[in-house]
Amino acid sequence: MLSIVHTVSPSIITLLIFACYSEVHGTSIKSLDMPHIVRNGTGPVDLICIYEIDKDDNGLVIKWFHEAYQIYQWIPPMLPQDIGIIKDFAEYPAENLKNPYSHSIIRLKTITIDMTGEYMCTISTFQYEASASAKMIVYVPESDMTVRTYPFNKTHVNLTCAVTGAQPRPSLRLYVEGIERNESSESSIDWHKDDPRVSLDVIIEDMLDPTVIECEMLIPDTEYKRRERIVYYPSSNRSNATDNIAFETNNFFVI
Repeated sequence: MLSIVHTVSPSIITLLIFACYSEVHGTSIKSLDMPHIVRNGTGPVDLICIYEIDKDDNGLVIKWFHEAYQIYQWIPPMLPQDIGIIKDFAEYPAENLKNPYSHSIIRLKTITIDMTGEYMCTISTFQYEASASAKMIVYVPESDMTVRTYPFNKTHVNLTCAVTGAQPRPSLRLYVEGIERNESSESSIDWHKDDPRVSLDVIIEDMLDPTVIECEMLIPDTEYKRRERIVYYPSSNRSNATDNIAFETNNFFVI
């Protein structure tokens, strides 16, 4: 008796496996569209979860989470329910409610600092579940920023930059005539949620000529920054540090 052996190439096997996997896992999240950086107090802002539901799936449930805490649930045809940080801030566009099997839109009327963090959208049916996550940073501009100088001893002067109100916690840099100075530096933090304060002190040798001193503040993971400038005038009598300073500003920020 003759025997016939059929050989199937690895590429065909891989293709068949991929085809089966794609068909079985037809329910998936296509994208999670939301801003990465938002200024506190602005709005409205849309959080959009776009997904695809397999035609044979049923029992759809859409949930949103913020830092692992559930903030939203939608079981069509019932209306969405929101809790936690978005309670009383969320609304739902009519086009969203008309088509629950393609996307979920949370429209936040006003952004608050509590809304910063990681968001996750999950969709589940009786058959499958999928999820996607993205991070949104909510920042607060400073309420006050000052640069000052104080005598440290007979040969050195203390440069101080202090920022109040900025969130998340900003980083500070001090420059003397455009050159960053960080020798003998010390940072201090008085971090209260309602009125946070960060300062940077640098001790340098006293200057003989009028000198431009700048402080740069940057809020991490954002493009927001600001600079404050003073002109320091040395004096043989430094009992009052403010007598030796001419204040200027060179403030700018990118949003």
